[in-house]
Amino acid sequence: MLKRIRLIMILTIIIVFSFTALASATTFIRIATGGSGGNYYRIGAGMASLWNDLFPDLQVSIQATGGSGANVDLIADKEVEIAFVGANPAYEAYNNLGQWADRPEGRYKDMRFVSHGYPNPENFLAMEWAPEIKNMRDLKGKRVSIGMIGSNDLVYWEQILQVLGWTMNDIIPEYTVHQACIDQVRNRQIDAVFWTDAAGSASITEIMETGFARFIDIDEDVVEAMTKDTLDFPFTIPPGSFPNQDQPVKTFAGSAIMIAHKDVPDDIVYDLIKSTYENQDFLIDIHPIIEYMVLEQALNGQPFELHPGAEKYYREMGVLK
Repeated sequence: MLKRIRLIMILTIIIVFSFTALASATTFIRIATGGSGGNYYRIGAGMASLWNDLFPDLQVSIQATGGSGANVDLIADKEVEIAFVGANPAYEAYNNLGQWADRPEGRYKDMRFVSHGYPNPENFLAMEWAPEIKNMRDLKGKRVSIGMIGSNDLVYWEQILQVLGWTMNDIIPEYTVHQACIDQVRNRQIDAVFWTDAAGSASITEIMETGFARFIDIDEDVVEAMTKDTLDFPFTIPPGSFPNQDQPVKTFAGSAIMIAHKDVPDDIVYDLIKSTYENQDFLIDIHPIIEYMVLEQALNGQPFELHPGAEKYYREMGVLK
């Protein structure tokens, strides 16, 4: 009996140590994305699935977040290892500009660039029950969806307020995006939508399919101001990118990019970005927007220095000489 008890104790100890060793050999990678249903979230989910399949020693998970504004803080606080952000807000955070001017100096200096993702244009839609909205100045007093608190959408809107000479009190702000905003459209609780999302976005598509919304060109002076001395650029949404959109739409866009904390090991970043570019077909099946993520444009929108793991891969592929 005593021998049996000793054997059980030994086996228990072996099992405990085995699980401990296994846990210690696992590297956890957390990806900050955006609102559930958005492009960042869907792409992040696809990459997490791919990386978990390819690298058994990694455990990759995604987090739904408020978007770029929230994600730079998550990276700075080491609460995630990788994040999707807009290039321009990433640049401003890194350099303590704009809404990040009053943050501690150097708070965001540990961010490193990994890859360009896709062009992320600003979308301006007005509803059929607000036919008087023909340009941005007509939004005064209207119910406008401007994105979630901490999102890239809200960062842009606050910059545009300065161009218009307005304050937030000049509109009725709705801090919604994606499914919440779609519900507002269906319930006629919103007059206009103003947030970034890539051509072919599922959320914008769903809004356009209601038959209530129409695209409006963004005012030329706003486009000029938003693309002067920034990483953003004038952009035209091609006709047919969305249902019921038969005319080109003039707007501006930024690069959606992937970044990492500098402390993520070089070999892990190398493996992750290499596997991403080598498995485009898998990712495109999850979200067609990955078609824009090509090696020839890998460095588009780079707001700060490359992560060494990504730099190694780009040198191997001839992107960097």
